[in-house]
Amino acid sequence: MTATGERRGEVRPLGPADADGYCNHLMRLDAEARRMRFFEDVSEFHVLFHAGAALSDGRPVLGYVEDGEIRGACELLETDRDHHLAEAAFSVEAEWRCQGIGGLLMAAMIAEARRLGVRRIEMSCLRTNLPMQALAARFTSDLRQVGETALAVLDNSPEPSAA
Repeated sequence: MTATGERRGEVRPLGPADADGYCNHLMRLDAEARRMRFFEDVSEFHVLFHAGAALSDGRPVLGYVEDGEIRGACELLETDRDHHLAEAAFSVEAEWRCQGIGGLLMAAMIAEARRLGVRRIEMSCLRTNLPMQALAARFTSDLRQVGETALAVLDNSPEPSAA
């Protein structure tokens, strides 16, 4: 962000050429943020493997990129093609939180999911991940507590056309 508080970055699709940058982003997450993202403590090898797999298996990954560095990301993983379901997962580096990046990523992910025909998006997070629950609540009222996790469900059905 600039001194006046303007964001200089952009949300854009990430591809295989971004694997190193995406891995670097995930590695910059502090231990708690990494646990929140992956639901457990994970090794550096797991992060390396995940970043490469996410960008090579065809799933949409959107990144918030500023000054050539990925500072936040959202992955959309199709979980049931026949029923048009997908799961979304987010990460934003600590120094970049509370600047609207999560909301930008969420809006871009919803648009991408709609473009792909995804009608229902689920986001799971640990019950202790209150920032993710607050972000989800800006886009859906369907928030559920399921054991140690919270589940947000977004109806992403096409908008009815105006007659």
